[in-house]
Amino acid sequence: MEQSKSEYVKDGNLVSEIDGTWQTVTKDNEGNAHIHTLHKHSVKTRPLPPDVGEKTFVSRAAPTKISPTRRKRPQRHDELTLVMGDAQIGFRGVEAFHDETAMSMAQIAVRELMPDRIVFVGDMLDLASMSRFEQRNDWANSTQASIDRYHSFLAQTRANAPNAEIVAISGNHEMRMDKYIRKDAAELLGLRRANAEKELAVLTLRYLVRMDELGIQNIDGYPNAAYWLNDNLKATHGTNVAKGGSNAAKYLKEADTGTLYGHTHRVETAYRTFATRAGYKTIVAASPGALARITGHVPGFHYSVDDQGRTVPKAEDWQQGLLLVEHSDTNEHVTPVMFHGDTMSLFGKRYAA
Repeated sequence: MEQSKSEYVKDGNLVSEIDGTWQTVTKDNEGNAHIHTLHKHSVKTRPLPPDVGEKTFVSRAAPTKISPTRRKRPQRHDELTLVMGDAQIGFRGVEAFHDETAMSMAQIAVRELMPDRIVFVGDMLDLASMSRFEQRNDWANSTQASIDRYHSFLAQTRANAPNAEIVAISGNHEMRMDKYIRKDAAELLGLRRANAEKELAVLTLRYLVRMDELGIQNIDGYPNAAYWLNDNLKATHGTNVAKGGSNAAKYLKEADTGTLYGHTHRVETAYRTFATRAGYKTIVAASPGALARITGHVPGFHYSVDDQGRTVPKAEDWQQGLLLVEHSDTNEHVTPVMFHGDTMSLFGKRYAA
C-alpha cells in the first residue's frame, strides 16, 4: 500500500487530503511479474467546527438516579406495614403494562409514612413472553427492560425507607421464568459461577433484580410462600380469583388466621368473628389492589389489539391502591388506600403524584 497526504487552506480551514493505492503482484505462465492496482481511494478531511464534538456522535444511556429520603421515621405505638403488589411490570414495545403513576403514588406513601416494613405480595413482574398465552412479536426482548425497571423501583423503595424491612413474596408471574426454563432447559436453573456454592443461581429473579444488594428479603415458592406479620396475620400472593369482591370472604372461610393477599387486582377487605375457647376472635382478609394499568393493557384473557397493533382499551374490574397495616404482636388494623387517578389520601391528608 502506498499512501500520500497533502494539506492546504480552503475557505479559511485547514484541509487534509489522503490518497491510498493498494497493489498486488501476479506472475504469468512464463514467470514474469505483473503489478495490478486493486483500489484507489481519496479522502478529504477538515477539522470539525468548534460546536461539534464527541457528544454529537456518542449518546450514553441515562444512568439510574435514585434520590434518598431525608425524612425521619415518626414515633408510633404499633408497627406500620405497607402492603402492595401486582405491578405486572412489563412492556409491549414502548407500551407499559405497569402504571407509572400508581408506582409513583406507592413511593409517595413510602416516603411520607416511613413504614417499619414493606411487603410486596407478588406479581411485580409480568414476564408475558414466558407465559402460556399466545405469543406476540412485540412482547419479545422485553424481559431485560422489565427486570431493569423492577430493580429501579426496588432501589427507590429502599432509598425512601432506608431502615425498613422490605419483603418480596413470589407470585405466579414470578414463577413464569422457572417454568419457562424448566420446560426445555432445566439444567440451567441451578447454574452458579464456578466454585461458588453459596451464591445464588444466576437465573433466579432474586439474583437478576439484585435484591440482596438492596437488603430485600425474597420469599420464594408460590403458592405456599408467605410472610407472617404476627401469629394472627400472614401475607401471601394467593390463588383465589372470584369476582365481585368475594375473595376476602373465601380466605376468611379457609383459615382461622388473617390473610393479606394479591392476585385479584382488587381492593378488598372483610372481617370475620368466631367463637374460641378463650371467648372470640376476629380475623381480617384484605387485598391492596394493583399497581398495574387497569385499562386493558395487561396481557390476559380479555387482552386484544386492533388491526394496527394498538391495544384496545377495556375497563377492567380492578382497582389500584395499597394497604396500611398497623399491628402489634396481638392485634392488627387494616386500612385500604385507593388511588383515584393521580391522587390518594393518607390519614386524612391528600397527596398527588
